[in-house]
Amino acid sequence: MRTTSDTVGPIAQQIEDTRYRAEGLVHGLTPEQLTQRPEPDKWSIAECLAHLNVTAATIQPILAKGIERGKRDELFGKGPFNLGPKGSFLVWLAEPPPKVRIRAPKSVAPPVAIADPAKLLPEFMRVQDECMRLITEAEGLNQAKIKVGPRFSPFRCRLCASFPWMMAHQRRHLLQAENVKKKIVSAAPTSSAVA
Repeated sequence: MRTTSDTVGPIAQQIEDTRYRAEGLVHGLTPEQLTQRPEPDKWSIAECLAHLNVTAATIQPILAKGIERGKRDELFGKGPFNLGPKGSFLVWLAEPPPKVRIRAPKSVAPPVAIADPAKLLPEFMRVQDECMRLITEAEGLNQAKIKVGPRFSPFRCRLCASFPWMMAHQRRHLLQAENVKKKIVSAAPTSSAVA
């Protein structure tokens, strides 16, 4: 069974890697390229980032409540923490490359139209800041004893599994967006190709 040892360190490194990838992803692209779909039924780069931002806006408050509840109930402890069967499965499922194609629930689907794609990266960076704040806040809690998510949600899991799941989910859609960028850049005229 997968466990986490020092939770903050590994997640902090993954957050930094994520920031670097996201910056590289949008570098040199025009707003039109960011919103260009590689195929009619495939997400654009902007839609991938918007999905990650919307997902974080949904998930992060749930994690914050779990952390607050853990402190209130004095559920303290030191890792490593067992992710549990469901947590391990969710991380495996989210980790790229995709093993199973899952349609995003409407609640976290990207908006139909993205008016200003330039705002997506700064918002994504704020998402990383909040993730770092949450993982730091959770330090010292017994994250295996704190369940997060609605009681009957298929995504309900131990707090210790939620952070690696979020990181895997980000990697999944960043890889998706990077693949879109390759297609867009390779299809662009030579004069407008980006570095």
